[in-house]
Amino acid sequence: MLRLLLATTFSVILSGCAPLPVVGVETAVRSPVAQPDRADPAPTTQPANPTNPVFIEERARQADATGRRDVAEGYYLQLTRLKPNDAAPWFRLGNLYAEQGRLDSAERAYREALRRRDDAKTLHNLGLVQVKLGVGALREAQTRLPSTDAARQETRELLQTLLETALP
Repeated sequence: MLRLLLATTFSVILSGCAPLPVVGVETAVRSPVAQPDRADPAPTTQPANPTNPVFIEERARQADATGRRDVAEGYYLQLTRLKPNDAAPWFRLGNLYAEQGRLDSAERAYREALRRRDDAKTLHNLGLVQVKLGVGALREAQTRLPSTDAARQETRELLQTLLETALP
């Protein structure tokens, strides 16, 4: 019964999502990260002003688009200080961290974004990150629990159910 309930629950959670990468297993598939609904405005020419939020956001997006994640992170963090009530820089930081596999940082960033704006896509991304963290914790627990402990078998069954649900 527990297995059926878990399978149904995780099937609903994971429907429409790419398979979850499992901690400790190499995979080339990453879960997609939802992007904001709004279309990006046409680039505007802004003066090179390190305190101008529009200029900094533009630089952050350029750095992110060209794979300079550390530079983009610095700009997004700067934006969080310049625009403390804006959820967008926190959301983008969460995406950046999630894409790098920095799941704890991604979770914190998405929570900060949600504190500033209740948004379904941010909640979606937070959920994906939490599922990945949960699977990782269960795998670690399984390796640490003694083979005679009933919790080890329960953990193995739960992981099996999760993997069967997530993978076609």
